[in-house]
Amino acid sequence: MEKRQRFLPVSFLFFFFITLAVWFACPQIGAADDHRTTARARRDAREHHRHNGHVKLFVFGDSYVDTGNFEPNNGSWLPPFGRTFPGVPSGRFSDGRVLTDYIADFLGIRTPIAYQQIRVGNISEQLKSGVNFACGGTGIVSAISKGPILGDQIGQLGQMIRHRFYNQTDLNNSIAIVAASGNDYLYATLQVFLLNATALTRRVIKQLKTDLGRIRDEIGIPKVGVLLMEPAGCLPNSAGPSAMYSSKCNDAYNAIVSNHNQLLKQAVRDLIKESTNNKKNGTFIVLDLFQAFSIALEEHKYHTGSLKYKNPLKPCLTQEHGKYPCGVSHNQNSQVRVCKHPELAFFWDCNHPTQNGWDEIYLALQHSLYQFYDTE
Repeated sequence: MEKRQRFLPVSFLFFFFITLAVWFACPQIGAADDHRTTARARRDAREHHRHNGHVKLFVFGDSYVDTGNFEPNNGSWLPPFGRTFPGVPSGRFSDGRVLTDYIADFLGIRTPIAYQQIRVGNISEQLKSGVNFACGGTGIVSAISKGPILGDQIGQLGQMIRHRFYNQTDLNNSIAIVAASGNDYLYATLQVFLLNATALTRRVIKQLKTDLGRIRDEIGIPKVGVLLMEPAGCLPNSAGPSAMYSSKCNDAYNAIVSNHNQLLKQAVRDLIKESTNNKKNGTFIVLDLFQAFSIALEEHKYHTGSLKYKNPLKPCLTQEHGKYPCGVSHNQNSQVRVCKHPELAFFWDCNHPTQNGWDEIYLALQHSLYQFYDTE
């Protein structure tokens, strides 16, 4: 026993100096430390919420948060989508996890089931973590897919409540996430978009404010997280062919997004004021996806660890033949080439991040999610 006591300090010093040597020789290990810090924060979040009952997550929006509601045998249900996670296409518009998965993990719950994936049998277990109603290609006032727009998604949850799949106690322990990443603007023709962008934005925000009010008043979810739009001018599809060779964003498009976000923040302030004045049970939390996206893009340029993947605007999926990657059509006849290391790329295709990209965005967004606990 005595010999062991003398030996421990020496072994500790040896390990300490070896660790320092490895740290200075390999600075990138700091990234692993960041992930350990993130893991601790996630555990803290889980522990915090266990004292307040089992939280449920209800998700509304488009492809940035869709985990399986998109039309079958198309788009995100075809290879090579899902190759990183879960290994096969799962309806996620990425090679792996999307933002919903990260938010659910932060809350310490499983990713809520996609509405279209609910099956007969053991319903209570399927609905235990909530439901995801988001569908790729949908928007606030219009859609570029066959999926339901935001108001109709809210109606789907309302119908489930009327059929008593959820009661008021369930809703009191719930959080809603609303994500609209710009399909309303993509739906508009180029001429309408350029000439009447302000009018379109006002129309979108007016309807979005109404829909947010419905989640509070009709549905009764007390905490609603509203995602600002990402810097859409930095998507490869918006940045144009030059995105393959540079990381320059479309500033004109980002200016329109900034106006959208300013009006959305004002709409949220109005809803909060209305809740206070009328003593309504509910609060709204702005989650700044624009800032998180921007931070993640900059971080990627300097910390990707590979010169080939340094440009974040170069998508992993490109045409088999052709110079412009955003001509890719994700259908059964499309020929696409997948980059060798999706885990190093930021964008999966011309509009959606890879799992790696979402991981970087989540790390930048995570501090905002603690607002859900600050409002306890």
